[in-house]
Amino acid sequence: MMESGLGNERNVNPTSFSGGVVPEVQDPTDGIGTVVFTEEEYSGFFGPTSNIAFTRQVVRTTSSVLKRITATGTPVSPNDTALKSHIVHLSRAQSPRQTIPTANSIASVEGEPFILPPEATMLQLIELFFKTTGTLFPFIDRNRFWETYRQLVTTNVLSVRRSWLGLLNMIFAITTNVNNMFDLTITAQARAAQSDIFFQRAMALNDRQIRLGTSLEVVQMLLLASMYSQGTERSIETWNIHGLAVKAAYQLGLHSPDALRQYPPVEREIRKRVWLGCVLLDRTLSMTLGRPVSIPESFVRVGLPQVVEDTQASTMSTGNSKEDPTSVQFFTATIILYRLMSEVFDALYGSNVGLEAASDVFEIAPHLLRFEQKFAHWQHSLPAAMPLISEADLSRPPDNFEITTLRVILTSRFLNFRILTHRPLLCKYLEAIGSSQVNMQQLSILRHVGANSVRICAQSAVFIIKITQWALQHADAPRQLLGAWWFSLYYAFNAALVIYSILLIQHQAKHHKQPIPMEDLELSTASLHKAVECLSWLYKGNRMTETCVRYTSALAKQLTLILQRDDTLTTDTTSMPPLADIANPMRSNSSTNEPHTNFGFFNSAELHMGLELYDFWQHPNAEFPADFRGSTLPNRASFEQ
Repeated sequence: MMESGLGNERNVNPTSFSGGVVPEVQDPTDGIGTVVFTEEEYSGFFGPTSNIAFTRQVVRTTSSVLKRITATGTPVSPNDTALKSHIVHLSRAQSPRQTIPTANSIASVEGEPFILPPEATMLQLIELFFKTTGTLFPFIDRNRFWETYRQLVTTNVLSVRRSWLGLLNMIFAITTNVNNMFDLTITAQARAAQSDIFFQRAMALNDRQIRLGTSLEVVQMLLLASMYSQGTERSIETWNIHGLAVKAAYQLGLHSPDALRQYPPVEREIRKRVWLGCVLLDRTLSMTLGRPVSIPESFVRVGLPQVVEDTQASTMSTGNSKEDPTSVQFFTATIILYRLMSEVFDALYGSNVGLEAASDVFEIAPHLLRFEQKFAHWQHSLPAAMPLISEADLSRPPDNFEITTLRVILTSRFLNFRILTHRPLLCKYLEAIGSSQVNMQQLSILRHVGANSVRICAQSAVFIIKITQWALQHADAPRQLLGAWWFSLYYAFNAALVIYSILLIQHQAKHHKQPIPMEDLELSTASLHKAVECLSWLYKGNRMTETCVRYTSALAKQLTLILQRDDTLTTDTTSMPPLADIANPMRSNSSTNEPHTNFGFFNSAELHMGLELYDFWQHPNAEFPADFRGSTLPNRASFEQ
């Protein structure tokens, strides 16, 4: 058996299995559409719901405001195709990747896709999965899974299905990647390499079935694979795997109430949940990548999940056969919330197909009122034991980690979705203040019609950061309150972008004598710095997290410049900590001559961790005043070693 970097693994008997490895798919965008990395030639559509599209809007507005303040250069035209387009076109040299296993590890996958970790490690990972991801997405029958596992360890895989073995490896992959705080001795790079080996094994084991046939276990494996890929730098892989899962689900008739009637109650319930899992991930990827949904709402005809006790299952050594009702309640609440996404996408984002949606302020406002009513109804329908997190909750430690984790994740999902719902009016504000000639009438209209949406976005964004900070403070190695780190990163990064946008809007609106009353929110530049600090602690050493920290820090720096250059506003920047200390909280006495402290926001030559700001807009140096460009940094290799 070849070394794979996973410890003392065991090589099980493959019997009649056949090999085959799915080649790795790479692209320059992370799996949740948060940031763009530099890679090979690639084109991808990222519609208006994506963070990438929102970031472009933020950059356009910042560019215009800076140039007006300095009174130099020509403002960027809002009709500039390179800025307006939702298509990302890149052509860059490859940069070193942290998530690729070593050559020996890859050879191990290719030669031995059937090796497994030691039994103690397998037990630990499976138990952890059902306490974390398996609780949030309860579409795998826990009792049946444990029964098959006992067959595995008893017969050395002589009677275990290849599809189940692939599902087992995918459980190992996602559990290793999700629970980044479970073993703090493992670096982010090592954890990514370990989880990717499991991922490659799972895909290799099920390669033939994915291409030529399918089963329920294959769909379950693909759903987990899609989730796993969202924590990587491979949006192509995320999107394509999700498409395979949806097609396989259609093939099995999981979407059809008639087809489900032929199965006994427990299997029928699991099949229904697998389909609802497809719907949830479909809405999630549509939101994060800005693409049309793959499953129309009219195709979601199965009922909501129900708690079903498997009376035929024997008691497991790891627990009993009864299902936790709070897990099902959480899953149901998320399904109901995310099914509203299709309505929001259709009404406010043109279904992410590049068509004009509600564009007039007075046309958008009625939709927002209707959705706020639906949000209120959804909150009232939540179980009494699972209300959303409140300010009062943040004043004390959690009394029940399991329930609090579900509440934290559900609240973060809701707040992020609420921001997305109101973001069209926030973007209208950004367009107005970013225009070469600010339209005072438009600003006045927005003040009367859109100010409430700006306040809702501000409240939601600030509370996301508060919840995330609170959850991080009360986490320890075996217990964490945030779920998958990449979704926490997505929510926190989105919140940081919103806080920055609102501070910029607030400043410009006041400058043009159309202030937005938000004194009670206590929103200031300190709020943005708290967001940067929060991002920096989410997953230390992870490339995606560090890139978001660098980018948000650069935004904070530009906001400071804008406030300082405008003599009409007195700022509170003197009390803020240096950006370098926030971006690198473990460092002290940072020199301003080091690369980390001189990240040039508007200089496409300045790279960090493979990110080029060119990827968000084209040729920024030609558009920005020289005194707003950062100094040139050492080349990429100097801090990617």
